[in-house]
Amino acid sequence: MNKMSNKKILNKKRIKISYIYLLIGFIFLFFFNGKWILPIAAFVAPIFLIRFLRFQKPFIGFLIIVLAGWVSNIFVWKGMLPMSGFFYYLVSFMMSVFTSLTFLLDRIYTQKFKGIVSTFIFPSVYVIMDYINILTNPSGSYGTLVHTQSSLPLLQLVSITGIWGVIFLITWTASIINWLWDNHFEKNKVYSAFWKFGIPFLAIILWGQIKLSTTIDSPTVRIASINSTKTEYYHRMTTNFDSLVEKANQGFLENCETAASSGAKIIFGRETIISLPVNKENDFIEKAKTIALRDSIYIGTPMHVIPKKNSNENPENKIIWISPTGEILFTYHKAKPTYPGECDYGDGVIKYFDSPYGRIGSAICFDMDFPFLINQTGKMDIDIMLVPGSDWDEISPYHTYVASVRGIENGFNLVRSTFKGFSASFNYKGQLISFNDFFKTDEVILYSDVPVKGQKTVYSVLGNYFAWLCIIFFFLMSVVYVKKNGLVKKRNKNPAADTCNLFTN
Repeated sequence: MNKMSNKKILNKKRIKISYIYLLIGFIFLFFFNGKWILPIAAFVAPIFLIRFLRFQKPFIGFLIIVLAGWVSNIFVWKGMLPMSGFFYYLVSFMMSVFTSLTFLLDRIYTQKFKGIVSTFIFPSVYVIMDYINILTNPSGSYGTLVHTQSSLPLLQLVSITGIWGVIFLITWTASIINWLWDNHFEKNKVYSAFWKFGIPFLAIILWGQIKLSTTIDSPTVRIASINSTKTEYYHRMTTNFDSLVEKANQGFLENCETAASSGAKIIFGRETIISLPVNKENDFIEKAKTIALRDSIYIGTPMHVIPKKNSNENPENKIIWISPTGEILFTYHKAKPTYPGECDYGDGVIKYFDSPYGRIGSAICFDMDFPFLINQTGKMDIDIMLVPGSDWDEISPYHTYVASVRGIENGFNLVRSTFKGFSASFNYKGQLISFNDFFKTDEVILYSDVPVKGQKTVYSVLGNYFAWLCIIFFFLMSVVYVKKNGLVKKRNKNPAADTCNLFTN
């Protein structure tokens, strides 16, 4: 009786202490993602949320974590998601449910698996959930854990595994620490964790650092990206828009001439820097062709083409590339909507042209949030991606660094020209080459001396194999779990038994 009584007292004490773990995890959730990112918080928050759920009834603990995640999401994503009102609160809730499911599955499965293999469950499930999320979510990879990290040595891993390897490492850290905690940090367990987790983690960081320290053996090309100034923007907000369109369009062409005189060989603008009605599009393109031919430059014209009045068509959001011989090389339409009904959308096929400065491709703004769209570039051997963008204060510079991860994945150099945001260029390792901030400068032209050669990556060849390894692993563990639980034999006897266990174990 005393042993039973002592066990109950100990369990009650553990349950009370678990709420301290919940509080710590909840605090770190505010820095886990979104507007107040601290890279370390992505490692720390899951440690304490896993710990909390270890001492709770699975389903009840799951609901508490959902609530904690929902509350933090409401604050940390405010202004970063292009939505408001009821829909914003609904999306914030669904984001929390999706993430919290990983903690619930870890709680259920680790009851049956006690060795170090159990530490693979949480990171595998997290990768699977993110894989499903990116496939189905209209926001793509926006908000995934990889985009919380600023460590370039760590981020080099995405060139091999895609974003899945980094997500796995972050969440595996939390799982390993909880496994050690469950085993009271026994010396032999610590040694095991060091060799099986610590050494691989350190090797990845060391490899990333060595990769970053090697010089890129490639000539460079000067690329000019043209933006709007704060003065022009605020003037537009207080003046009749139509009266400024012609002046702004002409200003882009004048800036192309200025950039060409400064040695730029490739010039493009920020998203929809050219705005005009459909009947004036050809006249503008002819003017741009004349400059491209005269100055022997490539010009990319990001355009917002307004359809005829009383037309059922949506505006076009596209970029037209013109060669130094005055020919149109390709037209690319934005493939992914920032919000529904924004414009007509393209077919999602990345286009490119070959030049003396490497193979050049383009996507537009939000397209760069979708790994499954942009990984075409690796198969196409694109060397440089030139991306017109348009952001807002709350998502800057976050959104530009999201785009830079696509470059590391697929081995291309990147220039992103961003209206109301952070314009920057990166090499294929994600190293910053040049930048300017719309909110901190009135500079219109950003010059970037960019390597003309990219790099073939493992990820660009093998794709999402690492995510599929996680799927296969979890499937096999599920088969073992079912056998361990004897569900096949018990199903006819008591089909509700395991549902009840979610509330009682």
